[in-house]
Order: sequence, then C-alpha cells, then structure tokens
Amino acid sequence: MKKRIVAVLLTGVLALSALTGCGSSDEQGSASEAVSEGTSALDEALAAGEDYDLEAEFAKESGVGEPIRIISTFEGTCQVQTQVAYLLGFYEQEGLVEGVDYEFVETGGETGAVLLSTDQADVAIGLISGMLQPLDNGLEAKAISGLHTGCVTIVTKGDSGINSVKNLVGKKIGVTALSSSQHIAALRALNYEGFSGDDVEFIVYDKDSIQQALMNGAVDAIGLGDYKAAIMGREEGTKIIFDTSTDERLKDENCCVLFASNVSIERKPATLAKLVIAIQKASVWISNNPELSAQIQAAQGYTVGDVNVNTDLLKTYAYPTSLTSLKEAVYRNFDDAKDIGLLKEDTDKDALAESSYLFLPGVPDGLDITEIEAPKDPQQFLTAKE
Repeated sequence: MKKRIVAVLLTGVLALSALTGCGSSDEQGSASEAVSEGTSALDEALAAGEDYDLEAEFAKESGVGEPIRIISTFEGTCQVQTQVAYLLGFYEQEGLVEGVDYEFVETGGETGAVLLSTDQADVAIGLISGMLQPLDNGLEAKAISGLHTGCVTIVTKGDSGINSVKNLVGKKIGVTALSSSQHIAALRALNYEGFSGDDVEFIVYDKDSIQQALMNGAVDAIGLGDYKAAIMGREEGTKIIFDTSTDERLKDENCCVLFASNVSIERKPATLAKLVIAIQKASVWISNNPELSAQIQAAQGYTVGDVNVNTDLLKTYAYPTSLTSLKEAVYRNFDDAKDIGLLKEDTDKDALAESSYLFLPGVPDGLDITEIEAPKDPQQFLTAKE
C-alpha cells in the first residue's frame, strides 16, 4: 500500500533515532566496559604493526567467548561471495569453525543496521548508501571489506518516453523507503545531472507492490535491484535508464560491503580478518567462475528465478579485494550524501567517513592472485537442495 512521504519521514526519523541508543544488552555493555578499561585485542594488533602474527592472534581468539554472529546471507544474488565462501570451504580453509568462531543469525525482518545497533549481530552485509544515515546517527560499526560493484537501477516502462535521468524531472519515482539504497541512487543520479530530490516526487511502496505501481501508471519510474529489473525487462518490456553497474561514475565503486560492529572489532579482530580473507579468496574464484557460481546459487535455493539472468548479473559485477577501493567508496558516498543533503548540517563528512571503515590487521590490501581452487568440489553443490 502506498504511504505518503511525510509519514515515512517520521518513521525514518524515529528508526534512525533509535540507532543512537545502540546496544542495551548486558553483554554489549560488559564488552564495551572491558574495551574501555583495558587494552583491546584491536589495540594490541594495531600496535604490533608489521610484527602482527595473524595466525597466533587467531589461535588466541578461537573458541574464546561467543562466536562472531553473521546475519544470514543465504538469499539473493548480491550475497554470492559470502555464500561461496561458506559453501565451498573458504572459511574452513582459514581455520574458521562454525559454531566456535562464527554462527549465522536470522534477521527477523530487521535491517542490518538495527541488528548491529541492538547487539543482535556482529557482521552484516549492507550497501554503503543504505548505511550512511545510521552511521551519521551514531551506529557503532565500520566497513571492513568491499564486496562488489553495482546492483541498483532506475526502471521505467518501455513506452514511457523517459530515456535518461534528465527526463525524470517533474516525474514520480517509486522507492521502497526513503534513504534506502534505491532512493539514494536516484538522488545521486539526479545530482550528477544538476537536479535534486525537489525536482521529482518520491512515493514509497512496499517491495511487493512497487513493480505493479510502475505498470499501472501510479509512478513514472521505480528504484529496483538489478535482478528484479532484468526479469521485469524481459517479462514486462521495461527499460533501465540508470544502472550503478554500468554508469561511468559508479561502475567501479563498491556498493555492497561487509560491516562489523565496533564491539566485535575490538573483541575479535583476528577472527574478522580471517572472515575477510576467506571472502577475498571466494571473490577471486567467483570472478573466474561466474556461470558455475550462478548455477550453485540456483541449485542451493539461494536465488529464485532464471539462472541465465543470474549469470549475466554476476558477470557485470566486479569483485574488488582491494581495501583501498573500499576507502574510496566510503569517502565517495559521504561526499555525495553531503551534497544531496542526507547528512546532518553539522556533520564533518570526512571525519565521519574516516571513522566508518577499518583495514583490519593481517588483511592484505589486495590478493595478488588471479587463479584459485575451491577447497571443496563445486560440482557437488549443483544438485538441487532438498
């Protein structure tokens, strides 16, 4: 059902305000106190510098305290790197043991930002754009690894007469939430062409009705994930007028990244570093095996739909293992967010950007490898999951 923007803005303000009250549980409180009272594992790792021994530090952390809680990533094309890292044994190759070093938790319908802020999870995948305002409102988390480029589009009907972002001026654009990745992508696209959100009307729809809103003419364009956009184009004849995977200004920018809570970073930096390295290796494997990766996703039920469409999308993504590219993406997003008025007026965007990412000790800036073998035989995962 359609909701007017005023109502959504009020809801958004309340939700973001709630993020400033991060972590009310006794466990998070005690963890934070431990960090403030003494030297944390992260402090020791940073102090060690080049002498840091990741294997030795991981051995100290493994099995001590609660496992790192990762929000379940077994749904959706965008989650392919964490899916493959787990399924094909890249986590195990790094010595990570499920239930000891990490465990998966379900979202329960909440966003990653909410689960991190309320100490229900330690690690989440999120689009940088979707985490901008939570971070600006006090979310205590950092981006620790870039995942891939792309994945957000603006879609219109094939006969709409709208052929570019410039043609959106004066039009209605459907999004699933204000300050969502789709909404921010549209604002960035408009800003690049010299326009702003005041030049269009954004209308919020739930994810189950937004596509119908476009087809019945309630809006002129919608923000949509690229998988749904590809299927919609094939089945409904719609067209994409803006795509972060192909736009010259954004095609090389990390969109989805791995975020970790500050408490978990202080508590188990070596374990998180191991997770990042495993995902880096899985990323190299995926970039060399996009067809097989897409087939595995489909067979295991991680994606629903056409495996060929899924394959084509995986081929459009770049899977950067560079920490430098992560930093560039964070700064670029905060620069644009400030320009389009998404951050508080008194926010120092550079200071906020610098505090919103971390190069974990022991993680290489980029893996100097072009070929890698999966620890487990990928063929065994091509049988449909029961």
